[in-house]
Amino acid sequence: MTDDRRVALKIAYDGSEFHGFQRQPQTPTVEGSLVDALEAVGATRKDGGCGLRSSSRTDRGVSALGNVVSFKTGFHLGSLCRAVNSEMASVWAYSAVEVADDFNPRWARQRWYRYFLPLGSHDIGSLKEAAGEFVGTHDFSGFARLDNRNPMRTIESIDVTREGRFVALDFKAESFLWNMVRRIVWLLDAVGEGRIGRDEYDIGKGIRPRRIGLAPPEYLLLMDVDCGIEFPYDPKAARAMSHEFGQRLLTLDMEREFAGLMRERLGGVFPSED
Repeated sequence: MTDDRRVALKIAYDGSEFHGFQRQPQTPTVEGSLVDALEAVGATRKDGGCGLRSSSRTDRGVSALGNVVSFKTGFHLGSLCRAVNSEMASVWAYSAVEVADDFNPRWARQRWYRYFLPLGSHDIGSLKEAAGEFVGTHDFSGFARLDNRNPMRTIESIDVTREGRFVALDFKAESFLWNMVRRIVWLLDAVGEGRIGRDEYDIGKGIRPRRIGLAPPEYLLLMDVDCGIEFPYDPKAARAMSHEFGQRLLTLDMEREFAGLMRERLGGVFPSED
């Protein structure tokens, strides 16, 4: 052990296994799992004095490839990721770097979210046009739970691309309001399928449909957070993670084969409604 200094971790997690990021009593959360792991390996004290800070407190069901947390520790950086990973399930640390004591991942330069919208009868052209109207600085009070926050936000870009059976919607901004991405996705989905017409909203003028729903959280992924520092991969942690995800993909492929064969067999009895 060396003297405590502030360290930043780049982490990924499967949000379907947790009730959100923020620690809650008697409830599985990403933060709770991470804090417990840090304490278990002796990287932090059990008195809560590590000063844990996070970049994004994702909602229940939302996953991440690149969230950032920081805390005080004297643990050796070269083995920190592998040590905490051995104590966690469905949360993975793959980069650890020393940062300035006043470093706070909440003040990130940019957050990048991707929403995987299941492809239906969407008009991709209309979807792209509607997405473009959200880019720039707007009052997003109708698209978020404000929690006494300033409703003005600036979206740098929203890219719309086809990804197999999904439409990938990539949102980039310095910060987002609570539920903001999922409410925007709900409207884009409705516009793309023709359920809401262009004359029913004008983001620039603050005109919105009377009801704006909330897209499911399971299709939302925090892709990355830019905190202005480099996060080199821990090669041994990355190798172990790659093996684990290879096994997960194999299991998912088998489940997909089973579901496809079962659907094919039932199709001869109950014609498909697709």
